[in-house]
Amino acid sequence: MVEMIRVPVEECRTICIEAYERNGVESKIAALAAEQFILCDLLGIHTHGILRLSHYIGRLQAGGIEPATAITVDRKTPAMAIVDGGNTLGTAVAGRATEVAIEMAQEVGIAFISVKNSNHFGANASFGWIACENGVILLSGTNGSLTMPATGGKAQVVGNNPIGYAAPRTGGKHFILDFALSVQSRGKIRRAAELGEPIPEGWGLDLNGMDTTDAAKALQGFVLPVGGHKGYGLALAVDMLTGVLSGGNYAPLIKSQFYEPDKPSGICHYFICIDPDRLIGRETFQARLEDYCSWIKKQPSIDPKVPVRVPGERAAEAYAENLSKGILVDPDHHKRNQGLAKGTVEGVIPKG
Repeated sequence: MVEMIRVPVEECRTICIEAYERNGVESKIAALAAEQFILCDLLGIHTHGILRLSHYIGRLQAGGIEPATAITVDRKTPAMAIVDGGNTLGTAVAGRATEVAIEMAQEVGIAFISVKNSNHFGANASFGWIACENGVILLSGTNGSLTMPATGGKAQVVGNNPIGYAAPRTGGKHFILDFALSVQSRGKIRRAAELGEPIPEGWGLDLNGMDTTDAAKALQGFVLPVGGHKGYGLALAVDMLTGVLSGGNYAPLIKSQFYEPDKPSGICHYFICIDPDRLIGRETFQARLEDYCSWIKKQPSIDPKVPVRVPGERAAEAYAENLSKGILVDPDHHKRNQGLAKGTVEGVIPKG
């Protein structure tokens, strides 16, 4: 196992912004993109945090991501809009779309934002956290390049298309769900491959359609949908809400950020915000949510040493600890990120 080090949050943020700006990214977009990395690491989602800086810089340097562009908002109705990311950093595009969704929901009660011409956006949880901090509920999702087969098929037809749900709780322990519609995200499988560690059975298949515990072979083959046909169907639904509905790219049109890093991915997202203040009042909603969560937590657990939890509580605890002590970083990755900020090393695009 790699011995992780802690790095102050502001140092990590500065490194990311400097690395982006060194590669031609406008300062506002660089700050938006960096903030999503930082939030992921604070929430304990290290597979989608600053670990990915080198990859994103690599795609900027390869020409697959546009560094100097505008993120545009086309507001169709008081509650609906399409955001065009202009093929810039997906974390920045999604961050801006989240801002728009929150603003519109607070104006009219609900907002649906469909996003096109974007790139990999990190993790749903970071956008959910932002929404919760602004007192609104968020449902979100993104499509991606082909990774999963259809039920009964052995060809890739859809991405693992992660979905998220977040609701604001009093005290900051927000209810946050964030999961890929594959049994496990490719980010975690990729990290296992980097470390030379096996993966559990049932996470992926090799090129011949056989179950494998070899992370590298799973990356070359298929990841499996969670819940079989249910996960497959949900992944298709996400693609319809993102690529199809936005007028952007859906599964067969999306380019892989790993195997075609020099081409625009064309990834699409959706964000739905609901302001509970317009329904039963924010304080009433949060009081009822706390009552519900408290009841759940009082239920007996199988192991008395492991109490029943509500989604998001572990992330909130990680946030407080990492904010205070610093972000956990692989020392080799930290050294590389420092080099990216200084311009002494180039980005590296992983395979698979």
